[in-house]
Amino acid sequence: MVNQILSLKQFAGQIFNICSSDRDTNVGVGGFTGEGKSAFSSLLLKEYAKISGVRWGFDLMTWSRAELMKWIDGEPKSEKNELGLRKGQLPEFSGILADELFTMFYRRQWFNEEQIDAIATFNMCRDRHLLLCGNIPNFWELDAGFTNRIRFYVYIVKRGVAWVFQQENNPFSEDNWNKRENKKVFRKHKNPYKIHNFLFEVHFPDWSPEEKLGYYDIRNAKRVTALDDSKDKPKKERYTKVKKQRDDMVNMLFDTEVKCPKCNIIHKNKLTNVEVAEVLGVSAEAVRLVREG
Repeated sequence: MVNQILSLKQFAGQIFNICSSDRDTNVGVGGFTGEGKSAFSSLLLKEYAKISGVRWGFDLMTWSRAELMKWIDGEPKSEKNELGLRKGQLPEFSGILADELFTMFYRRQWFNEEQIDAIATFNMCRDRHLLLCGNIPNFWELDAGFTNRIRFYVYIVKRGVAWVFQQENNPFSEDNWNKRENKKVFRKHKNPYKIHNFLFEVHFPDWSPEEKLGYYDIRNAKRVTALDDSKDKPKKERYTKVKKQRDDMVNMLFDTEVKCPKCNIIHKNKLTNVEVAEVLGVSAEAVRLVREG
């Protein structure tokens, strides 16, 4: 039997108190597709906004890691305004909804430089007093560096019912989520109520027709743009790497030194653009542009 059932307003109040004490308050929301992750997160952020006094709307949802970082840290090298905020930076105690964390902090892309930088930003932005809610079907597919920054893991078991967990405060624990142990306990009891990391249930309503329409209007506009950008970026990155490798090969061939068999003196390799182009399988014009910088 569940020990405690909270409303969204009560949960939002707890989060605001934690946030006000200069502690991280990131919330990760998991659960099967269609059970209400986005509804839960957006309704929680609305309740939080009533307490914090800082506006939240569906326009503060994002599917882009770049936009998320801009909201948190502002545009790089931009000057602070009279409120102390950089261009694009949200005010303190703002709420943010990252509707698909999978595209931003996937664990199999741990080597991605932007992902590493983003996690580093999370580690240093506690004084911004922001509430980030992020949705993903499987919470455990997130980068470990990111899940360690999550204070509350919310699992939507069914529409209208959420289970809330927190990390264990144990100085000897290698995994403060106790994932392996908790999986066994859950399988035994078929519920989370005996799991050490479990806090309480939250019961929540569905969206109103107006809220649902507002969500899909923003989602359909911003999600497509963010996904297109994420598809183009790897191509651009790969092209940049290939181009650098090509340029390095061109310069290496021109810089090669050879020993003259007649005079026994080392000379620079006197290759023409056409000869280098034939060796590398590129055009002579491309070789010329590389050489001219």
